[in-house]
Amino acid sequence: MTTDKLKQLLGDYKWSLLVAALLLVMIAFGYKLARIVDEGDSVKVAAQDKTIAILVSENNQYVTQVNQLEVALQLTELEKKSITEQLNNVQVEQAELQQQLAFYQRIMAPETTQDGFVIEGVEVVSLPEPNQFQMRFVVLQQRQNKALVKGKLAVTLVGEREGKEYTVTIGEPEFIQQEIEYRFKYFQAINTSFTLPDGFQPTSITLETTVYQYNAKRGDLAKTVKWEDALNSGSMLEDTQ
Repeated sequence: MTTDKLKQLLGDYKWSLLVAALLLVMIAFGYKLARIVDEGDSVKVAAQDKTIAILVSENNQYVTQVNQLEVALQLTELEKKSITEQLNNVQVEQAELQQQLAFYQRIMAPETTQDGFVIEGVEVVSLPEPNQFQMRFVVLQQRQNKALVKGKLAVTLVGEREGKEYTVTIGEPEFIQQEIEYRFKYFQAINTSFTLPDGFQPTSITLETTVYQYNAKRGDLAKTVKWEDALNSGSMLEDTQ
């Protein structure tokens, strides 16, 4: 049945009512469908919000863990650095103690070392006054059967002054005025102060002596050390005191 026949059969009034009813049904169906779609979208949005919240929470946890690991790594690096510095300090101290032990062994237990007369621990310390220094060292004998020995030490400095080789020896103005006398059975510590000429830069120190046992000559000895080594040794000793 066509629409025109249905309109003629029902009449204008009933047809209008039918059309209105159909429109209402369509509106209601559309509203219901829209509600269903809207509810579905709301569920999706809620689910997405919940997922986002979970992801944000997990991300925050990961960020916190990363920060904690970075802090732990930094603390580990600091601890490693501290341990390395402590180990280096211990190694330096051990080396110094071994040197001291070897020195005292040569004094107290000469049978563990070579025989002879020895000059040990030559050190130079800079004094507050310009060009003034103090030199100290120990002379000792390493023979098992020790007898009194004596002699005189000559000190010579070699270096440069005004671009030329220059030598300072015993007796020169403001330097050590006379040879250093020693007399001992086991060992003797020697300290002497001196002033360097202006513009003089030493490079080496030479100590020379003729050793006598009573009045008999026992032998000659010469020892040369670098000025820089002696000066550094003296500086390290000053720092540890």
